[in-house]
Amino acid sequence: MNRRGEGGYALTEVLVAGAIAAAVIVAAMGGLGLSTRGGNRADLARQDAFEARNIAARLRAGMRVSQISDAYPDWQIDLSPYDRPVDPETGAVLTQARLIRRHALGVHYQLDFVYLEAGSHLQESGGQP
Repeated sequence: MNRRGEGGYALTEVLVAGAIAAAVIVAAMGGLGLSTRGGNRADLARQDAFEARNIAARLRAGMRVSQISDAYPDWQIDLSPYDRPVDPETGAVLTQARLIRRHALGVHYQLDFVYLEAGSHLQESGGQP
């Protein structure tokens, strides 16, 4: 004979507890998924920033855009004149560069900067070209 008041749980209590546990697990897994996606996007942005700085350094060092484009085919490199008065002594000019990388995820990275582009004139000082 079963008497009320004996230890144990009713079937409805067990089902409710199971449903609550399942809801908590589903919510936790959803949060983990969002966290992972956010981490992946952060890694992608970090890699893009590293590559953009590398491209910028190569432009400042005087590499041709065609060489850089071959090394970084995912990047769009746009150069335009910036404050174009040419230095009469050296022929140096300021050039604006825009680096753009688009991703399949719809996220893109863009870096704009201005750098000094060496001129075609040779600077003569002290008898050295």
